[in-house]
Parts: sequence; C-alpha cells; structure tokens
Amino acid sequence: MMAISLKLPGELVKESTRLADRLGITRAEFIRQAVRHELLRLQRQPEQLAMASSLRAMAQDPTYRKESEALDSELAEALPEEAEAWWTAPSH
Repeated sequence: MMAISLKLPGELVKESTRLADRLGITRAEFIRQAVRHELLRLQRQPEQLAMASSLRAMAQDPTYRKESEALDSELAEALPEEAEAWWTAPSH
C-alpha cells in the first residue's frame, strides 16, 4: 500500500471521522472506501448513460411501443383456472 498526503477542509475531516466512527472503521479506511466507490461510479457512468439513451430511443420507437403494448396486454390476461394441487396429481 502506498501512502499519500492530502489536505481536506475541516468540516470534511469532521464528517468523515464521525461517519467512520459510526461504521466502526478508521477514517483512513472510510476515505479508501469513498475513493473506491467514486472510481466505480465514474467507471459505470458511461454505460449507464448509454443504457438511458437506448431506453429513451426505445420509448420513442413506434414499432417497439406497439410490440411492448401487445406484450403488456397479453401479460395482463388472467390465467386459466387450474385444478387444485395439479402438481401432486399422480400421472398415468
């Protein structure tokens, strides 16, 4: 592990210390976790933006909307009545 030195505003130090104490970890571990979390968030952001863009495009596509409305309507239909405990009935 490598050591780094950084300066933080006093309020950020106080808040990070308070939260670290509440979590039962050191402030250094809290900051490591925060940096790790932010790195993952930034790495995922382009993929999430691309997914959001694709979903917007799908919502505006008339063919997609027609197909999804048909699926929604089919899924909303009631299931036929089934014999009670059909899965336990002996097979012939």
